[in-house]
Amino acid sequence: MVSVKKHAICIVTVVLSAVAYSDTNLFLDMNFQKGFLLGYPTADMGRKVEAVLDYGDKGNKPVWRLCQWGTRFSLADAECLRDEAGNISYANRGKRVVAGKDDGRLLLDIHGKAEYGERVRKYGEAWPHLLIEQDAAQVFALGKLAAIRFGVKVRLTAFENHMNPKDYDPGLHGAQCQMFFIVKCINRQSKDYGDFIWFGVPFFDNRREIPGAYMAKDVGKDDATGKFIYTIDGREVNTTPLKSGKEVTIEKDLLPYIKAGLIEAVKRGYLSGSDPKDYAVVNMNLGWEIPGTFDAAVQIQNLSITAEPLVR
Repeated sequence: MVSVKKHAICIVTVVLSAVAYSDTNLFLDMNFQKGFLLGYPTADMGRKVEAVLDYGDKGNKPVWRLCQWGTRFSLADAECLRDEAGNISYANRGKRVVAGKDDGRLLLDIHGKAEYGERVRKYGEAWPHLLIEQDAAQVFALGKLAAIRFGVKVRLTAFENHMNPKDYDPGLHGAQCQMFFIVKCINRQSKDYGDFIWFGVPFFDNRREIPGAYMAKDVGKDDATGKFIYTIDGREVNTTPLKSGKEVTIEKDLLPYIKAGLIEAVKRGYLSGSDPKDYAVVNMNLGWEIPGTFDAAVQIQNLSITAEPLVR
């Protein structure tokens, strides 16, 4: 028989640890209440801001960037609309973004048919993006962390394929929704200082029921970084296809996968070392890339990314 006293001691220990070593939010405004700094449609403008989508409140100071690279329809002139429930939206022919009043919901709706028209994307051409991006509010060396906890509720609310089967090439055309971290070397004494990899968590890919792992160099367009992309198998975080339309809850410690990604980068010659104390998560982005003629919308809610420090 299991001792009841042992259970009580275990519970007390967990509670005390949680109080003494609470998780820290790596990113801010996870309820999307402050609006967005809108980037330019062309990546060569870097981080310059085309417009501030402040929900009509000049007191808002957005920390999120809304990236719209490759679009023909910038949201810079889109009207800020508020419905009866208080939800806020910006929209045009190419896209729609809707932020819930106070429930942490965000809808990212991208219209590939409007972007491409009757033509088909060719190799090397840019493609439309609709994603949110933010630099980490606090930077922690991975070697000082016990976990990086990721949580989100995600639901595919719309998807439509406008591609003619004779024009469709799955190597060139797709609709992908995913999250990426930039995992960067922060050790000034390391020969890899300033270098980084892309670490990805996939949610949706029209070519598969659940997106698989992907490991390759970032290529395919003029502004590609040439850095190593390490995307985990989607089944590591979710076994319910988003194509079902069901809301999926994801809760996962990503730290072991990030470390595995660094080790793989070294094996493939992208980095010289993978010591966790040298690297940190410094940036994240989440949303759509549409290299094909697809309309797609995803709703995210309860987004959370926290760092748990090691107990010393």
